[in-house]
Amino acid sequence: ELRAFSEAELDVLFNGQQERWDRDSLLEALRYDHGYSRESTAVSFLVEVLCELSAPEQCTFVRFVTGSPRLPAGGLAKLSPPLTVVQRRPEGGESPDAYLPSVMTCANYLKLPDYSTKAIMRERLLTACEEGQGSFLLS
Repeated sequence: ELRAFSEAELDVLFNGQQERWDRDSLLEALRYDHGYSRESTAVSFLVEVLCELSAPEQCTFVRFVTGSPRLPAGGLAKLSPPLTVVQRRPEGGESPDAYLPSVMTCANYLKLPDYSTKAIMRERLLTACEEGQGSFLLS
């Protein structure tokens, strides 16, 4: 028997998937390079922060790193290219805490400073996500 798609199925087909993240799925879906590994403290902070985001904050983060408000069908694991977290090194001996993260949306690259605390990471990440919407100034 042939039947039409449900409203929820059409929403996923046309708008992508919105999912709640957990630690294990994030660690599997993310890629790490240029100074970070799966075991890095900054990666642990990032995964914890991402798991704690509200649905609207999560949407803002996805738009910040990908340029799209939603993930593709299949979620973060199906993002192509995969979301890659790389270390953003400070210049001139400054503290990483002084920098905001930046992105390369075409490559799904998150350039993340090695913040000293999870609280600082959360604050800087949310600031970058909010202030960087629709702007290439933070790249």
